[in-house]
Amino acid sequence: MYRVPTLALALTTCLCSLPAQGPEISSEGKLIIDTSLDALRADPDAFKAVWVRFDVQFSGLGGVSNPFFTRFEPIDFANFYVWGGNQPIWRRDSYDDVFPTLFMSKRNPNLKELYSVKQYERLRVIGMVQNTFQALPWIEVTEFQRLPSEVDTPTLAHLYRAERHMQNREWRKAISELSLAPSADKPSFIRASVHKNLGVCHLRLGEADQARHHLQLAQGLESGDRELNQLASAAVKDPRSELDQGVDKDSVPEVDLPLWTAFEDEQAETGPATATGAAKPQR
Repeated sequence: MYRVPTLALALTTCLCSLPAQGPEISSEGKLIIDTSLDALRADPDAFKAVWVRFDVQFSGLGGVSNPFFTRFEPIDFANFYVWGGNQPIWRRDSYDDVFPTLFMSKRNPNLKELYSVKQYERLRVIGMVQNTFQALPWIEVTEFQRLPSEVDTPTLAHLYRAERHMQNREWRKAISELSLAPSADKPSFIRASVHKNLGVCHLRLGEADQARHHLQLAQGLESGDRELNQLASAAVKDPRSELDQGVDKDSVPEVDLPLWTAFEDEQAETGPATATGAAKPQR
């Protein structure tokens, strides 16, 4: 059976899956392709012996090594852990899904700067997948640059608490947390998440104009999110379909009730809607 050459497969995988700048020839004559950590983890063999460039969020220095199946042993290489460039690390499962197999030679002139990188800093790294072992790409990083925006602990805390409130259908409390998330100077995926969640909360409360505003802002930052696009469409065409109509209004403070409950109370006092009035939402 004919097999696609590794480099061609890596190029195809990269170009199909990423908002990349495209292949680039470095000053040293290296062909560097833009990709993501997700793509590298999904098919590490496709990128073996390929120069790659991708964004990460720094987690910390580590102690992973395997001198038997890889070239990476502690005497020669420093190990460090990262998350993907757009990984939603305010969620526990994503925070725990750290990537452990990035390495830099102890002879590399950038090593001292690596030791000064702080948790959550965003980096754009260039390196080569030297080995694949235990379904992971083992990557030697040769250079990196610090990116200007990064996540911080307050932002993560507000996003985490907001999504917990959303799970409990406490929409007003979630909006309060999201309004405190300092997103203006944060990476685009953080700002998109804040606006998307605000849009969801306002939709659930029947506040369609505010929902549309935030969902449109989120789309401008993260247009490839299918769920986001569906919510934005619903906010324009049928916002009532996204109302939270299952809240037990006897157990929820009045300020946290969605607008539909006030409408129901009015209908209970005045009787069924007339031909010119709005129909009562169906449960």
